[in-house]
Amino acid sequence: MPDKQLFGWSPNPEAVNEVLSSLNYPLFGPAAFKLRDSGKGKTVLLYDYIAKAIDEYNVRTQAIGDCVSFGAARAVDILRAIQTVNAEGQWVAETCTEAIYALSRVEIGKGRLGRSDGSYGAWGAKAVKEYGTLVRKEYGEYDLTEYSGQKARSWGMPKAGLPDELEPPAREHLVRTISLVTTWEELRDSIASGYPVTIASDRGFNSTRDEDGFLKPRGSWPHQMCVIGVDDGDRPGACIDNSWGPHWVDGPKRHGQPDGSFWCDAKVLEEDILRQQDSWAFSEYIGFPPKKLDLRIV
Repeated sequence: MPDKQLFGWSPNPEAVNEVLSSLNYPLFGPAAFKLRDSGKGKTVLLYDYIAKAIDEYNVRTQAIGDCVSFGAARAVDILRAIQTVNAEGQWVAETCTEAIYALSRVEIGKGRLGRSDGSYGAWGAKAVKEYGTLVRKEYGEYDLTEYSGQKARSWGMPKAGLPDELEPPAREHLVRTISLVTTWEELRDSIASGYPVTIASDRGFNSTRDEDGFLKPRGSWPHQMCVIGVDDGDRPGACIDNSWGPHWVDGPKRHGQPDGSFWCDAKVLEEDILRQQDSWAFSEYIGFPPKKLDLRIV
């Protein structure tokens, strides 16, 4: 059983509805109808982009209940890596989680979660859309080059939030569109089109991958992670990036998946995770236009 302090999510339909009501493209299905079936029968591995952009995969390790920010930061990492590989942008450093955590809890959540750890997937998604993101570097007196759980917790306090001096640079790097994903087909098509999906639910898993790289459901994890690949072949499923470091899980791998990740069956994703309705597709563009991808598609 993972350390409970590493969880940091709980269901909140009111928070989700509040965010949905503010969006131009609230639901992925209607917003991305042109992408329908774009991932059918394909294997698309978005984690390859990070490996291409920085010559490795930056496995992350959280220290407090700030999993929502880690799931969101991984999605932003994927978007930035795609731009880097396609010569549409430059990779500077990985996305800063502390900023997303603070923005989601305070600027978006208005301090309603009090002093306990945690946030909601919807708040994390809205934070990167409305307030933006930072990368791991120095911003004047603020050194964000290394992750700090203590800093995340401090900035996430009700009357704290992201320091005012950091809001202008964050706004220079917005995620333009977020949309709720509720079915396997939507998730598959989103990934196949280059749009990572954060997933938040209380679905737990074991910690030893089977011969195909999959984990079996077990227990309860009030937790957010990020989908970084899909395989819609003989055993449909998605590769999920977790934020507990490289060693919490073991067992066989498939498709060169990163350390610390696992595959999840499509049925489990749809019935146990997506139906909890706090999973979000991230795009750097308004809407979800088709995009040609230069990666492994089988």
